[in-house]
Amino acid sequence: MSKPDATSADMIAIDWGTTNCQASLLDANGVELDTRRVPEGAGGLHSDQFESVFERLVAGWPDLPVWICGMAGSRQGWREAPYLSCPALLSDLGSRITQVCTASGRIVRIVPGLLYRDSRDNADIMRGEETQIAGLLAQQDDFEGLAILPGTHCKWVAVKDGKVTRFQTFLTGELYSLLATASILRHCVSHHEAEITADHPAFLTGFDDVISGRVPLVSGLFQIRAQDVLNGAQKDDSAARLSGLMIGAEFAAAQSGGWFKDGNQGGQDGFIIGGPGLTPLYAKACERVGIRPRTLFGLDASTKGLWYLAHKQSMTTP
Repeated sequence: MSKPDATSADMIAIDWGTTNCQASLLDANGVELDTRRVPEGAGGLHSDQFESVFERLVAGWPDLPVWICGMAGSRQGWREAPYLSCPALLSDLGSRITQVCTASGRIVRIVPGLLYRDSRDNADIMRGEETQIAGLLAQQDDFEGLAILPGTHCKWVAVKDGKVTRFQTFLTGELYSLLATASILRHCVSHHEAEITADHPAFLTGFDDVISGRVPLVSGLFQIRAQDVLNGAQKDDSAARLSGLMIGAEFAAAQSGGWFKDGNQGGQDGFIIGGPGLTPLYAKACERVGIRPRTLFGLDASTKGLWYLAHKQSMTTP
């Protein structure tokens, strides 16, 4: 592993997800000097295994402030970082960190997640995405409006005055995976959603059918099976339609939940923060309903968000 010039390094930022982990050595302006990745995600580790993975990950790097976001702060992670209730000022996350001191003497700071309760006391939680929103503010500190974070559990987030005022989670990605691999549809769809292109006709018609109300989701799902049995549909086409149906159902639910400006489709800007597979699909979906999307790569947002939180905290710490 490389050993960058310690004189220019200022902090270490780590996005510790469920399935993998990325560490970045940053300078005082948040510029990445070195980046390392390991496959040991939080989902496959016991709490007493995190430290050894961490020490191997940062070996040879200088002893600098370490900031971590993601599932390392979950109840099953390295050390639980309690949730901060919404509305939550994102710059305050840095003052609510959970600290861990390693055997080697490094101080690790774990960022808390967010908790939202609606008027009926229904709860929702996020862990990791709050730091990506902070990364958005690092690039555009006056941002207000809608941010969509596609993934296994997609988040729709309202941001105003530097605060997350509310958010809602949709299980779209996980349901897609379950349907494609563990339902009757496993016989007729390919399993790689990341390979679906945003301009695929089956994706577009699937999305339009559900968002318009022409095809109920639970009926449209079985139609995929019927098309395969009767017409021998291509698996890639069926996968694209399944993706369109699922994302269309998410957008329809978001519309019902008041996420579209003035309760109607169209007339608003939005940021999509995600990976290269899902982001184009969500951008196209936004365009179909009149939302003007801008995009930000998720891991870049996490790294920049950790720098933003550390920077804000250093400004308030004497």
